[in-house]
Amino acid sequence: MLKKTIFVSNKSSLTTQNLQLCIKSELRESSIPIEDIGFLVIDHPEVFLSMPTLNLLVENNSSVIVCGKNHLPNGMFLSLNAHHVQQEIFRNQIEAGLPLKKNLW
Repeated sequence: MLKKTIFVSNKSSLTTQNLQLCIKSELRESSIPIEDIGFLVIDHPEVFLSMPTLNLLVENNSSVIVCGKNHLPNGMFLSLNAHHVQQEIFRNQIEAGLPLKKNLW
């Protein structure tokens, strides 16, 4: 199943209720199942995002992208535990020997 990309460009409040992302703005209210979201792009400085919402998004393998004043991505939140390959890469980086670390640096 294809996951959705949600773009938030207005002053909004993002919360969760019953495993749904609830988006409340001055214009309207809507909700989307968390499991259907692949990317959440936040492009407004006055968006409230609760920590439980952020955690639930990341636990369900959704990426959260935050944009700056220039409307370009500034940062991205990703799940670190969702995929075994990512965990293996982190483990290999941590366990790398000193000669390899110096060579790579």
